Amino acid sequence: MTADNSQRQAVAIAAYLAQFNFADPTIETTIDPRPGYADLPDEDHRQRHRDYLRAAHWAQSPALTDEDIQDLREMRRRYGFPS
Repeated sequence: MTADNSQRQAVAIAAYLAQFNFADPTIETTIDPRPGYADLPDEDHRQRHRDYLRAAHWAQSPALTDEDIQDLREMRRRYGFPS
């Protein structure tokens, strides 16, 4: 994965995770009385928020370290993005 490609991948993951980051887990809808986005457990919601912040940072970073790229690969696998 090249640095340029890594940043594009980080943008894709940040965009995907944004849907979880901006979902308010305390709001109940009239259609589904369960709170939150897809009724994620609190820890899963917090993990997605942390990952969103990391991916957004990588997307804007001028350079990614080898460790950043490895973490990005692991994040891609965690959320089912193809390798």
